[in-house]
Amino acid sequence: MVGSGADAGGRYPVHEGRGAIRAAPGPLARGGPVSAAPGEVQRIGAGELRAFIQDAGELKKGTLLYDGGQLLNLARHENKLFCEARGSGASPYKVTLVYSDAPAPGFKGRCTCPARTFNTAFCKHAAALLVAWARAPESFVVSDAPPPGAPGGETARKSVKKGRANAPALMKSGVEQVSTLVRELGVAGVAAIGGDRIEQLEKLAEGLRENRLRRLSARTLDLAALLRGPAAGAHQAAGVHQAAGARRGALPAVAYANLMADLLLTARKLEKHLAGEPLDDRHVEELVGKTWKASDRKPAEGLTLVEYAFSTRTTSDDYVIRESRFLDLESGRHFSEKQILPAFKAKGTEPKRSFAGEVLAGARATTYPGYPPLRVDFTDLGDKRPLDAGALEAMLARALPDVGAALAALQEHRKDVFAPDLVPVAVRIDTLFARGARLSAVDDKGEALHLPDDAALEERLAGSLRDARLRALLGDVGIDAALPTLWPLAAVVEGPLGLELRPVVEQGAAARSGPLEGSAWNAAAREAGASPAAIALGEVREELAEALATGLTGLSARVTDPLAARLRDLRLEKQAALLQSLPQRPDPADRLDDFIKLYQVLEMALVRLAGATHIDGASTERVPTYESVTVARPDETFTPDEVARRRAAGEMNRYVAAVHHARYYASLPASELVDNIFPIWADGTATPTIARTFAPLGAEAVAAAEKALTVKAGRVAKLTAVRVLQAVVLHGGPARADAAAMLGRVAEHAKDAGLRALARDALDVIDATQGAGPGGEAVRARRAARMERVQELAKALGAAPTKEERGEALKALAELGDLSALPALRRAFYADAARGVREEAAYALAQLGDVEMVETFVRMLASRGEDEREAKIAAYALGYLGDVRGLSELLSAYAAGYKPGIVADAIRAFGPVALAPLVDLIEARPEIAKRAAALDALKKMDEAAVAGCLLERVEARRGDADFPEKAQLYLKLADVHPHSKREVAAAVTAALAGVEGKEAQAAVKAAQRALGVVKRGK
Repeated sequence: MVGSGADAGGRYPVHEGRGAIRAAPGPLARGGPVSAAPGEVQRIGAGELRAFIQDAGELKKGTLLYDGGQLLNLARHENKLFCEARGSGASPYKVTLVYSDAPAPGFKGRCTCPARTFNTAFCKHAAALLVAWARAPESFVVSDAPPPGAPGGETARKSVKKGRANAPALMKSGVEQVSTLVRELGVAGVAAIGGDRIEQLEKLAEGLRENRLRRLSARTLDLAALLRGPAAGAHQAAGVHQAAGARRGALPAVAYANLMADLLLTARKLEKHLAGEPLDDRHVEELVGKTWKASDRKPAEGLTLVEYAFSTRTTSDDYVIRESRFLDLESGRHFSEKQILPAFKAKGTEPKRSFAGEVLAGARATTYPGYPPLRVDFTDLGDKRPLDAGALEAMLARALPDVGAALAALQEHRKDVFAPDLVPVAVRIDTLFARGARLSAVDDKGEALHLPDDAALEERLAGSLRDARLRALLGDVGIDAALPTLWPLAAVVEGPLGLELRPVVEQGAAARSGPLEGSAWNAAAREAGASPAAIALGEVREELAEALATGLTGLSARVTDPLAARLRDLRLEKQAALLQSLPQRPDPADRLDDFIKLYQVLEMALVRLAGATHIDGASTERVPTYESVTVARPDETFTPDEVARRRAAGEMNRYVAAVHHARYYASLPASELVDNIFPIWADGTATPTIARTFAPLGAEAVAAAEKALTVKAGRVAKLTAVRVLQAVVLHGGPARADAAAMLGRVAEHAKDAGLRALARDALDVIDATQGAGPGGEAVRARRAARMERVQELAKALGAAPTKEERGEALKALAELGDLSALPALRRAFYADAARGVREEAAYALAQLGDVEMVETFVRMLASRGEDEREAKIAAYALGYLGDVRGLSELLSAYAAGYKPGIVADAIRAFGPVALAPLVDLIEARPEIAKRAAALDALKKMDEAAVAGCLLERVEARRGDADFPEKAQLYLKLADVHPHSKREVAAAVTAALAGVEGKEAQAAVKAAQRALGVVKRGK
């Protein structure tokens, strides 16, 4: 090793003899790079680093490593640079850079970090070494020989062999360290853990991973993060180390106990393995990991695979994982194909492709040992064909028949304590039941499996289920808040044109945030309908978790006796007896193994007790907009304004809100719906009710739709008009031909891509359901051709490695103007790593008229103080959509002076529906009228509409005490249009005739100037 001691001046001492080192020459003189003498390393400047390190990400990481003082023992020998870099292992990584000037100047990096297995010129450690050479070449000492153990040095081969020979010893040492850790924590509790010990845990986790103890590493890292707590970042930034005991009140005890149990059981299993007990192949993969050779894998032939999820994610240790999830139509088994690369390598590697929209018939592969979904390596993709109705019917046939079968699969899976937390399932589902903030998946027997409490999931499910009937969900089942929970990845639905496979979320997007604690756990369990016995057992486990966090030294009969009594009430006599025996053991360390065993047994009992809950269909009401969603039947009906208030306050979910909207609009007479096209038709939640109400009205409905389509109005009103025309055609009657003809004109000639797409979709539905035109078969063929192009672009949008490529795919999807692109666009909006791509996805969704996104955009605009760029995107999108649910927040932003030009344009785009609310706002805040943007918004609105609105107010306000002041405001607003200015001026003059007072006279003079009776300035 190169000498590590520095002298008082910070320079390394000079040693004589073999391997001696001497001080490097002084710093590089200004004036550019210095050419290298033969056998030496060329000097470079910091500005030249990008010429040698093409990957900007690795250069950034390397710079951070260098700036953070992570490099040790900088040295140079001939044409090579050396250092040691602190990393995740117990010992520093050894790094070498080899310089060559032929055929062109360049460096090649070698490193003993895990990235060495990949053919790359620079890992982050090698990049850091080159940064050091560019910035401070004087800090390198010159050696007469390479440092021992340096990659590319004379002793490298011997060092590697020695490391491999010691692998079992290193694993044994790691397991012993974890056992000691768990024992100490179990006895003393978390109060004994200080901030410095948490850092030691993180280093221990890194060393465990280095020695292939992957499960112990992951759980130790999770434990360190848990003990740090949510406020850890602030304390670290302030240089403050807190004891875990100081954060005791915030510690999630159940999550802590789960991790402790997992660590102990895993350590015990590995102790037996290291003593000679063989591991099951599945446990090898999960516990210690292994590079499986082809001969280790089992062949799988005759597969017929359908991809139901595709994801790209980055792990905490900076690996990029691209994954396809498949269901085999022959066996019903779940498979996974993965591409796993370090982040620096992933950028330059062609990404694994998605197989969305295809059936891989007759595929052959080899499977890795492990748990479902079984990882595969394809040897033959078989015959690829488009995903059709037959394949989707086969998916339904292979899905588990009901919730009970899914729970049985979970219970069987959880019997293996080393199995992953989640097990993949496909299960037939009849409806979703929306109760409070949580959804449940209900089968045809009324048995329910809970979905996670996740607002983002609710939004994405809403997008997948609108205008379709749910047939099955595919995803992962596990335990959340002691409740069996399904994290859905995709849904099989039946729409107007048949079965479809729709993505719900990207895999990992709805990852659990950890178990709920205390009263939050109780509330969630009760709200979700868990049985009293399950809740009682959950509370016992929670108190046991608290006892473990406190430390088993304090476990006394006073603690255990009440809990044992509750276990006996639940007929768990053996478990109660074991619990009561623990305090009788004098050494607290002797209590740990049986305590953890008891805790695990109670988890299995809890899974059985929690089971499925039953939903009484007689007490529910279907949501009109979502055929497959039900809610508890409301006792009263709220107005749209009250619904909006409750939604904003978080007191009502979207599905209950939709029921109230439908009830309210259904209660209005048809004449009122005709007379008040604006704002009613501009409310996206009202569209289904309006379509049903207008369907039998024939010619009257066609006339109303034509009015909405021709008036300058927000897009949602026009989208509603298309739905009304579709409903008229499907209902039949004399007006059917006129409605169909109008739909055809919109589909062919509308300038609005979203309007064309919706009209084309409506015509397809009509042809498929009523046999008009070319008939159902031709419709399916036509749509299949469009779907093929959509799937192609959707794959590129989801998997292309660069943001530029994904942006091009997104643009092409938007220009295609097909509603089947919405799921892919939503995924890009929610999950794409590039902000620019997410921004363009928002615009595309608005362009295609995705009213499901309105509430998301409203929240983005409401958070303008936190993220101005996203608020700006939301303002554009809300204006383009023209849904009245977004108008209130736009007006609020307008009143606050936020981006007045952008917001004014968004408000103007709403058309007549925005006029009255805008004038209301200006009346309440007259100073707004002084803004040029305020008057510009009115100027761009229909002149007759502006005049009509102001004339109505003059008539309604005349006689009021403050009418003279209001009249001057109306005149100022009317000044944007010559015609409205004269009409309003005449009305004000007549209304103030004979009225005395200074303000009245000022208003009359202003009106006369508008009429040309009195010259301005007189």
